[in-house]
Amino acid sequence: MILQGRVDVLRDWARIIKTACIFAGMIFGAGFASGQEHMVFFIRHGIWGIFGVVLAGIVMALCGWAVLDICVRNKIADYRSFMAHVFGKWLGAVLDVVTALFIFVLFSAMLAGAGALGVSLGLPFTAGVLILAAAAFVVLLFDFKGIVEVNLFITPILVIGAVGLGLLAIFTNTQTVGAAFDSPNIQSAVLSSGIYSSYNMLTAIAVLSAMPTVVNSRKVAKYGGLLGGFLLILVGLVLVFALFVNLDTVNQAELPMLVLAQNFSSTTSIAYTIILFLAIFTTAATNGFALISWTTSRFKIKSIKTKLALIVAGIAVAHFGFSAMVSNAYTFFGFLGLFIVVAIIAKFVLGRGTS
Repeated sequence: MILQGRVDVLRDWARIIKTACIFAGMIFGAGFASGQEHMVFFIRHGIWGIFGVVLAGIVMALCGWAVLDICVRNKIADYRSFMAHVFGKWLGAVLDVVTALFIFVLFSAMLAGAGALGVSLGLPFTAGVLILAAAAFVVLLFDFKGIVEVNLFITPILVIGAVGLGLLAIFTNTQTVGAAFDSPNIQSAVLSSGIYSSYNMLTAIAVLSAMPTVVNSRKVAKYGGLLGGFLLILVGLVLVFALFVNLDTVNQAELPMLVLAQNFSSTTSIAYTIILFLAIFTTAATNGFALISWTTSRFKIKSIKTKLALIVAGIAVAHFGFSAMVSNAYTFFGFLGLFIVVAIIAKFVLGRGTS
């Protein structure tokens, strides 16, 4: 009995770690690992941007826990059922469509991020887009199993790589911190934090609500969500501090963290280029899976045709540019997502005591 109990505990923690990796991996995309999101949503708020990173991580951790817990308690195994349960049939259907649209925008943004990364390596923008599109398509052929394995393998690499470069940039910095700290504005920092966490959770919800094979208990739901949120806070804080103290170097850069890596050595630059591509890749594949699941559950279209159509459409939209999507589309959908995130957390809090 004692041995069986220990085996069960180990299995639970394996599921918790797997859940946290999938959760964090969905958000460690081009905008996060490149530092572009941190420049847009946190750095411009001065010292309060640091508070914003922590607040965003807490909100995402709570929302992730809430989504997983609601699904476990109510035996929900797909996004459509989850939205109907939280918001009702009609409103849930409307929000469902809005979320699907944003998932597609985010998928396209990841392709655009790969294009920008390709340009930094001397490749044509379209070449970077096509390389990532092909890689994402291969993973999509394996459906949810492919998403789980990719995130479980790549997320630890992303955490170690991003934190490592961030710490290196912080402790070798010789610049003085300038105007970045001169305009404290907690109200705008809180709003930015809310927008950031809500648009990230819009896509995360679609995948988290389809994880019954991994999340099989409320314990796994709780600690998987919280651990994923902790990873996001940890890496986010390191990146924000690194960008703050090197603001003169990275200001106006399309891929700020890559610029920092290029300032150290060619080896560091190559290593972080690979890490950045992996971050873009995992988010593109995960969001591609979420959109494929959404489409095939509603329309009688063969999955392979849907996957090909998604790839072609994403390639076309990606040419609007990466930073333009982060600063415009992300903010727009972030405002829409605020309502969804608040409602989910409220639903979770009110029903937490039920089994």
